[in-house]
Amino acid sequence: MAAVERHGSFSAAADALRVSQPAVSGAVKALEVEVGGVVLDRRSGRLTDLGSAVLPHALAALASLDAVVAAAAEHRGAPHGTVRLAVVPSVRAGLVPRLLQTWAQQLPAVTVEVVEGDDPELPDWLDAGLADAAVLVDPDDRDLGPGAVELAGDLLRAVVPADHPLAVRASVHLEELVAERLLSSGGGCQVQLRALHRSTGLPFRPVAEVAGLPSLLAMVARGDGVAVVPELAAPLVPRGARLVPLEPELRRRLVLTGPPPSAGREQHPLVGALLTAAGGGGAG
Repeated sequence: MAAVERHGSFSAAADALRVSQPAVSGAVKALEVEVGGVVLDRRSGRLTDLGSAVLPHALAALASLDAVVAAAAEHRGAPHGTVRLAVVPSVRAGLVPRLLQTWAQQLPAVTVEVVEGDDPELPDWLDAGLADAAVLVDPDDRDLGPGAVELAGDLLRAVVPADHPLAVRASVHLEELVAERLLSSGGGCQVQLRALHRSTGLPFRPVAEVAGLPSLLAMVARGDGVAVVPELAAPLVPRGARLVPLEPELRRRLVLTGPPPSAGREQHPLVGALLTAAGGGGAG
């Protein structure tokens, strides 16, 4: 169900899951019989209201089943199974590839499924069991689980149109961006950006607030304004935009963690292995 919505069709979901299209269709139909209603609109590939209501519980159930399989494998002495990792878009673009490479080398029988969300969502997903681990940005220590690993930090950068005079500068001061058409994303680094404005005494008055990081970057490339984004977002920056070092400098703290003790549930058996591998330097 979630795979069909994410990939837009039954056939694309089947390819991503490496199963046949009839298998995906049959699984969705079986779920609809079980819950007594339609969970997925066949024409649009989008979840219905019922599908949106049952999806979190279905994901939590699957995560629990994956944890059972992983616990059995751990008992046999060989890490094996699937673990779900939640990240923000910039971390997925700029950091997750390195993490996945490290885990593939050190934990070849472990599959890491990556899901994206906004900063405020990730701790809630950990608490609810919708994610087994997450890379949290500037986390409250109360949101961290045992053995949490500090990863390489991430600087904020100005992003400007490629033909803008600021694009060829060695660095850009926040005050210069304020004088431009400043765009902002509702998620992303807005919390850090607001704090930077407060510390410098500069007003935070974006001319537009954009829903997602890719849309924000596309608007900058189109010449609609300038913005501040995480340095890890560099792989997402289109050709019509440029990243420029920002003054004053502000670094985001990134922490890989499982659920905190307050979640009241056992940590997924594979999370400890992920933390150990990442702590060995693979995320730098």
